[in-house]
Amino acid sequence: MSPLLGGMFARIGTWRGSFWVLVGLALISMVLTVAVATESKAPEGRKFDVAGQVTFALGLILVLYGAVEGPESGWTTLPVILSLAFGAMVLAAFVVVELGAESPIFDLRLFRNRAFSVSSAAAVIGMLAFLGACFATSMWLGPVQHQDPIRVALPFLLLQGPAFLLIPVVSRLLHRVAPSWLLSSGFALMAVGCLLCARLDVTNPRLGAFVAPTLLIGLGFALTISSVTAVALSSVPPHLAGMASATTNMLRDLGFTLGPVVVGAVALSGAGSAFATNLSSTVLPAAETAAAREIAAAGGPIAVNSLPQGAPGSAAHGLALDALGSGFSSAFLVCAAAAAVAAALTAIGMIGLHKDDPVGDGVPSPVSPGHSGRTVKPAAGAARP
Repeated sequence: MSPLLGGMFARIGTWRGSFWVLVGLALISMVLTVAVATESKAPEGRKFDVAGQVTFALGLILVLYGAVEGPESGWTTLPVILSLAFGAMVLAAFVVVELGAESPIFDLRLFRNRAFSVSSAAAVIGMLAFLGACFATSMWLGPVQHQDPIRVALPFLLLQGPAFLLIPVVSRLLHRVAPSWLLSSGFALMAVGCLLCARLDVTNPRLGAFVAPTLLIGLGFALTISSVTAVALSSVPPHLAGMASATTNMLRDLGFTLGPVVVGAVALSGAGSAFATNLSSTVLPAAETAAAREIAAAGGPIAVNSLPQGAPGSAAHGLALDALGSGFSSAFLVCAAAAAVAAALTAIGMIGLHKDDPVGDGVPSPVSPGHSGRTVKPAAGAARP
């Protein structure tokens, strides 16, 4: 519903109103959390890991800043280089801090578990593909094709709707099918959907072409969003289930963050190069060419594509549209490749891990893959039922 609400508010000219809806929902969530939720605590107790929190937050912010600023300012500019370099150094310090912490915010030893490592990597790569595809779709329909906000929002019903509608179905499947199969199938569906999106014609404004690709991506997301958590929780001891769940959520959010960053960098840099080539090889009036080149230097092909008819440089509108279509088609291909890598990773990386033995140590788990915890091997001489 959120895309439709945003589109509705944008259409009536008060898009800021959509944020007030979010404020209301946040307040309702806070009240329900205080009234209903119960706090869970580790039996051995926990302490604040201040050094881990600070180094991780600072390192991630620096790396993301460099990744976002790179396509616009240039990857060789001093702020971008320093941001990426210092971010990498701080994240390396985070690893050192966590290895020696008494009560780490993130126990890095979890990555010794093959199922947890594979699901974690798939969470980042797969969610990058999903939100990258969402971002590319919104840019394709909005700033590129300049469609009505409601029409921009409609494909998101297919991208996000299946994850909510199929929650009961996926929950039942997790009791009957190994989560690795659901993960591989879901990421494969996302890859096919992104490949279909890459074949779209940017000059065709009809939404019908988006139905099959976005539905496949949405179905793939529905199969993976719960399954990746199920694998993570069922592959660690019970007392680390909370940390595993939080880590999985964090890695998913990292993939969500990287999606628009990677897609934006690929699409806009590719579109900029294509537009410069097209402009040089096309005969336009000298004044129009100079104006389009100057506007593109300041705002990229999107700025040229948004010029009103008759404005200086607007004669290059078609060239800018074609360049943007080429750039975002390449971005969809990157999303397809990321989803395919996630599918292969889960299919190959989890070979030998059975549905009831996600850890791979021969000890069956007493609970379904959708729950945390697993059986601990009984001590010698212990009574058995």
